Amino acid sequence: MVRILEMQDYFKMLYGLGYKRFYNKNEILFFEGEIPKKILVILKGKVRIYKTTQNKEETLHYIESLNFIAEMPSFLQIPYPASAVCMNECEILEIDLEIFKKQCIGNVDFCLPFIASLCQKIKILENHISKNSQSLKERVKKFALENKEELQKLTQRQIAQKLNTSPESLSRILKELKNAGFIKTQKGKIIIV
Repeated sequence: MVRILEMQDYFKMLYGLGYKRFYNKNEILFFEGEIPKKILVILKGKVRIYKTTQNKEETLHYIESLNFIAEMPSFLQIPYPASAVCMNECEILEIDLEIFKKQCIGNVDFCLPFIASLCQKIKILENHISKNSQSLKERVKKFALENKEELQKLTQRQIAQKLNTSPESLSRILKELKNAGFIKTQKGKIIIV
C-alpha cells in the first residue's frame, strides 16, 4: 500500500500538470453518460457520486480530498457511469488526459499511486455490491453496529439516505428491530440494546 506521505507528494507533483477550478456547493462536476475529457483530482471539499433511477437519486459513494474522481472512465475515455455533485465548496485539479498518459508511459513509479487509487475504488464497488445483495434489515443492522457513535448524531432521514432507502422503509425496519429488542429509540435517535 502506498503511504499517505507518498500520496501527498504524488498529488503535489500533479499540480504542475493541470489547473485548479473552484466549484460551489451543489454544483455538478459531471453527469452520468458524459464522456470524460480530463483526469479529476479533488484537492479540497467533498463530492457525492450518485445514480438517478426512476426519478430517485441513489448515493454510491462520497469522495473527499486528496483523491481521484472517476479515474477509470476518465482514463479509458468511456461514459461516466454515475453523476457527481459537490457537497460543499470544492477545489478540483483538472489534468489533460494526454498529458497524464504521457507521464504514466514515461515513469512507471508515476503509475503506482494511480493504480492504488483504482484498487481502492474496486474495494468500494465490492462493498456496494455486497450491500445490495443484503436485505434492508441486514443492511440496517450492519450499519447500526458499524456506526454506533455516529447514530446519536444522525437523523433517521440521514440514515435512510446513507442506506439508499426511503425514510418509510427504514421506519418499518426500525420498528421490527425495536420489537425484536435489537434497538430502542429515544428522541428520534437509534440506540443499540
